[in-house]
Amino acid sequence: MPKEFREWFEKRGFTGEMDIDEFCVRLERAHHEAIHGGGDWKLGRTWPGEWNRMIMESLYEAEAEVGRMLTRNEVLEFVGERMARYYIPMNFVPWRSGP
Repeated sequence: MPKEFREWFEKRGFTGEMDIDEFCVRLERAHHEAIHGGGDWKLGRTWPGEWNRMIMESLYEAEAEVGRMLTRNEVLEFVGERMARYYIPMNFVPWRSGP
């Protein structure tokens, strides 16, 4: 879940032990770059299929369709379905910055 939208996720219950930092996955560098549109993230954000752009646009549309904020579980289910489409494993690991 894109960290730049942390506040959006927090409003839907991703706090404390369910913080978005608990839902990270390890990917090979090439796979990670591919889902973000290549090595240049700024250029990648112009691609409609770029992960952060796609996931947030899809979540906004889902909320508009149901006419309310999605619950945390609905967001998890929704994101999980898209992870499968992008061949992203559902093996979550907590984010750890640094070495």
